[in-house]
Amino acid sequence: MLMRYWGRKPLELIDKIMIDVHGTVIDPFGGGGTIVFSALRHDNKAIYLDINPYAWLVTFVNVVSIDPKEFEEKSKEVLENVYLESVFSLHNDYLYYPNGKFFWKRRNADRITEFFSRENFIKLFSILKSIDKVESETEVKIALYATFCSSLFTSSRMKRRNSGSWGVPSYWVPKEHEEVNAEEAFKMSVKRFSSYFRRNKGYELNVDVKLLIGNALAFNYPDQSIVFTDPPYFDEIQYMELSFFYWAWLRESNFKKVIREVLGYEPEFRISDEIIVNPNRGVTFDKYMETLKAFITKVSKVNSKYLLFHYDNDKLREKVIKIVKENWTRIKVNDFEIVKQRKIGPRGGKKYLLVSSP
Repeated sequence: MLMRYWGRKPLELIDKIMIDVHGTVIDPFGGGGTIVFSALRHDNKAIYLDINPYAWLVTFVNVVSIDPKEFEEKSKEVLENVYLESVFSLHNDYLYYPNGKFFWKRRNADRITEFFSRENFIKLFSILKSIDKVESETEVKIALYATFCSSLFTSSRMKRRNSGSWGVPSYWVPKEHEEVNAEEAFKMSVKRFSSYFRRNKGYELNVDVKLLIGNALAFNYPDQSIVFTDPPYFDEIQYMELSFFYWAWLRESNFKKVIREVLGYEPEFRISDEIIVNPNRGVTFDKYMETLKAFITKVSKVNSKYLLFHYDNDKLREKVIKIVKENWTRIKVNDFEIVKQRKIGPRGGKKYLLVSSP
């Protein structure tokens, strides 16, 4: 996969399960798109849904067919037409929720702007504005915005010395940080994206796969479809909160207008809709389980269902199984442990539950 996304499950695990899945696969908690990607690899049609526009962007470049030649030409055009902007901060980029409380994963900074040196900030903002001006196929334009996002962490003060990725799911500036020159970071991302687009044919948007931004509880699921999903687990990773790092930049551009050409509507960034435990947002464990139950109930009439759930204690496992039993018929329970998965969060659980109702 081209772009990383927090908590992504190994493709090999999903592929093993997908062998027995045939039809139109819907993943309403799509995240980085691993399930949809696997469904397509197994000759299924797929529908992706997530409330997070950044997750949608990650999935788009991972699965959609993008012309590598045009991408390379337009990337070169972006850099050739950069005009340094006199802008030194992003609008309303403070790390807090609408209720006024700071992000749970915030450590030693108050806003996104603080993660960048003035020199890199100006260069990044200028590259973003240059992307806005490029005329290209919509798929290529979206890929350019994704390339820009891919270069943000590397050119930020969050980048630890001798580290190339955002490995700690928090907002913090380490004592020893080593940001890369923004133009070089963008060039490196272009090279990596280009290589990926040349190696992978990709899939045709709205023919092989539909990519949507929306709420899993508001979606109308066809009875004859297959729901295969991995909902966000408890509180380990605050997906929307961390994605704000990218969204604060993207909303300064024409990104939303470009996405409207694909979806027919402009995406919104609504942290309040996220199904995940968060004490600063007032989302308790009971509220989380209540919302998860509402989703499980909503898809009960769907022909075939697969729920992959991450857990770190047996009591939580039994609670999930109980909710599913109350709403689905003829369920099958399997347990997996992903030994190679990197430890995320203080609990670092590697156990997974698969409840299916084929």
